[in-house]
Parts: sequence; C-alpha cells; structure tokens
Amino acid sequence: MLDLKSSWLFLDASGVKVRVGIWQNSRWLGWRESDAAALEGLFTGVSEVLTEAGLSWEKLVGYLYVEGPGSVLGLRLAAIAIRAWQVDDAARNSGKIRPVWACGSLHLAAALALAGGAQPPFTVFTDARQGLWQILEVKSRNLAALAATPPREINEADLPSGALFHIPARKAWHHPPEKACPLPASLREHPDVLALPHLFHPEETPTPRTGRAQEYKKWPGITAQDVSQKSK
Repeated sequence: MLDLKSSWLFLDASGVKVRVGIWQNSRWLGWRESDAAALEGLFTGVSEVLTEAGLSWEKLVGYLYVEGPGSVLGLRLAAIAIRAWQVDDAARNSGKIRPVWACGSLHLAAALALAGGAQPPFTVFTDARQGLWQILEVKSRNLAALAATPPREINEADLPSGALFHIPARKAWHHPPEKACPLPASLREHPDVLALPHLFHPEETPTPRTGRAQEYKKWPGITAQDVSQKSK
C-alpha cells in the first residue's frame, strides 16, 4: 500500500498532455498539465509543482509512474528521468533509493471513468499503431479483477460494442470512432483515485509498457551480400 501521508512525485507522459503532480493524502499539493513536448513538460512541471507545494526535493518519499501503454517517447523520458533521480538518490543516501510505484495508463483511465459515474461494462482504449488500438475492457467494479486484466491490442474493426472512452496518446493521425467519448472525470479533480487499492504496484525501476513491438516487413530478394556488392 502507498504511504498516503507522505509526498509523492506523480509523472504521466503517456498521453498528448504531460501531467505532473505532488500527491499526498489523496490530494494535489501541486499540479501541472502541459501541452508542451514531453522533455520540456516533465522537467518544467516538476520544478513548478515543487514550488507550488512549497516542498524541497528531499521531502519527496518516492515516485508514482504511469507506465503505459501510450506515447513511447513520453513513457521512456519519464522512466529515464526517474532512473536518473534514483542514481542520485543512491549517491546521496548510501545506496538507498526512493521507491517507485507504477500503474497502467488504461487502468488509471478505467478508475477515472468509474469515478465519473460510468457503469460497466465499458472499454477504455488508446492509440497503438495505425489501424490498431490498445484496449482494456471493464466488466465490473471489482478493482482486484481489473488490476489482473492486462490491456490487449486489437484491430480498429474489432473494438467492442458498448460505451467507449478514448485516451489520446498521439496527435491527430489516428482518429477514434465517432461513438467514442472522452473520460467523464479528470485526474486533476479526482486525485483520490490514486489511493484506490490494486491500482498501483511497486516496481524496482520504472519500465514503459508500450504494447507489442513494431513489426517491419522485409524487402524480398535483397540480402546483406547484395547491399555490400552494390555499395562497392
């Protein structure tokens, strides 16, 4: 379980907006949501929320990391930032590092949908690749069962029927179906969802969950030897 009385640094770069906060006792001590690129939004946001909360870096007990799926670049930058801070933690504290607790972006979205009054069954989904989606089907309000349900990747034509909540992870190139809706609740207004049991799990180091690796088609009839000979 999370230590609710302590101050945690929350990082979510899985979507088109970068979200950074200082979270304690189910409320935000500082919050920023930025349209800036992940690199700028993360580090500027961290500085701003610490100032807003009136906290020094030393007062943070650990990191809350949204691990994906979502924007590959954003997820990796947030993970790299936390790993760098852990190295600094170890250097300053005789090898002791601040803990990382992680949650899935779609599991967080499902929790927000429930907080906003959505009634199961429904589906939350985000961009994977062209023509593909990462989805999480919510069949009940059982949070333990939801935590044990992994997202899956499907073709656009296979989206389930029923209520669909879309979480944008990339800009513009992949349009959701017309019947898809935005989440009925925002994380800024519902920081209490982060305290829900089973939503977060401890991670030794932050690890992006980006879904299935991209597969590339090979050019037929061309070998490394062909390329070598043509380059001479």
